[in-house]
Amino acid sequence: MKITELLLTELDQEAVGTRKTLQNVPEGKNDWKPHEKSMPLGNLATIVATTPAWLDMVVNMDEFDINPPGGSKFKPQPWKTRNELLEQFENSLKKAAKSCKKPLTIACSTPSGACCTRAN
Repeated sequence: MKITELLLTELDQEAVGTRKTLQNVPEGKNDWKPHEKSMPLGNLATIVATTPAWLDMVVNMDEFDINPPGGSKFKPQPWKTRNELLEQFENSLKKAAKSCKKPLTIACSTPSGACCTRAN
């Protein structure tokens, strides 16, 4: 089985539980914090909803700096209704699946410094 097929299978399996969780996020409580040091619920739910799209970054970027010089350019899309949150999740899933359906080449280096590539 190809790596991309494994990723798509796991993406489908994880989507079921994630979707159920997001369907239970209360509307109108985006500012609520589970703990004083925690991010607000709306931000936490957005992270969960958009995490599948990170697969696209992993596949298409050579490197990823979560805290780049000058700050992050990622701005989460605000949501007010559960349907808007679920729409973000579905779009994130589509983006992840699309990135897995194209040919993938993995490059790595060995301890001796030799370079190897593997096409999927």
